Amino acid sequence: MLFMTRDYKSRVLLMACLVLALAVMCGCKKENKPFKVKVELQGLGSQQVKVVYSGADGGIVDYWTKCENNAFEIEGTCANPSLLMVYNKVNVPIVKLVVAGGDKLEVKGKILEPYELDVKGSEMAEQYNTFMVKHKTEYKSANSQALNTAIENYVKDNPKSVVSTVLVLLDYSPGDDTAIDKLLEKIDDSAKPESLVASYSLLKARNKKPATKIISLNIFEQSTGDFQMAKIAGDRPSVIVFWDRDLGMNNRKIIFDELKTLNLAQVQVMDISLDIDSTGWYCATHQHDTPWKHYWVPGSMMNGEIMSLQVNTTPTIIVTDSLGQQQYRGDDPVKARQFLENLL
Repeated sequence: MLFMTRDYKSRVLLMACLVLALAVMCGCKKENKPFKVKVELQGLGSQQVKVVYSGADGGIVDYWTKCENNAFEIEGTCANPSLLMVYNKVNVPIVKLVVAGGDKLEVKGKILEPYELDVKGSEMAEQYNTFMVKHKTEYKSANSQALNTAIENYVKDNPKSVVSTVLVLLDYSPGDDTAIDKLLEKIDDSAKPESLVASYSLLKARNKKPATKIISLNIFEQSTGDFQMAKIAGDRPSVIVFWDRDLGMNNRKIIFDELKTLNLAQVQVMDISLDIDSTGWYCATHQHDTPWKHYWVPGSMMNGEIMSLQVNTTPTIIVTDSLGQQQYRGDDPVKARQFLENLL
């Protein structure tokens, strides 16, 4: 079940509320020494994974990297310390670490056993991982009460530990925000600066869910070679496929072939490339002989038209009814087709 067994706060919230102020924890000085993490997880294969952490300038570093033979490496400079998250292709976290400048960490284990990893290289990262390994049963449980109690006990015994703060903000789920505040109050200021708590509250207030209604999108259309208003709400349901080159031709073909079975007089089909540049875009779309319009958005996932939808992985397939209301969102073209057929 990986980390999906826990009710995690959104990635932006998790990252930003920790990384904006962790640099002053424990009286640590901000350093620009590079850190390095070597990860080897059996069963990971050669999939793409997303790495997210706070850079030395305080901004979020967010990128995809390719695994080879179950392994990959991460290297960079970070806020000191910073939470580092690794997500698989469907945006599920598979590795959680705390890193600092100069760290050289090694992570080993199995992709299906994220709470039994072996982490070496820094006391802080090892302590956080040790807690997860010790309480793996609680992490896997759908009932958060046992894990909440374990975190409360850890904070009581370790009020001056950075790990206490990380646990409360990242893994504590009492169902009552006042309980989080009360537990944070029990942590010593040396491990919990006011700026950390303030950034947590700020990002929490700004946290938004993806938009579930799409009226139109102003994006670059291939045949006209210009920006065009693609109307989603109208007289028929729509299906939108978000893709990029990393998805691969064979995977695109599977999706497009499934959607080509739809009656295009009754359903609007469109695909949107999220590649950083449009190089090879025309060739890629014409490999599949599809009869619908093809679009591209400058800026990829950070484009203003796409950000409100929070499309963070490819493929993402969204089905809407004739009013633009989302009926399905996922990566399964068969399910998307079935939802569309039910709308007709």
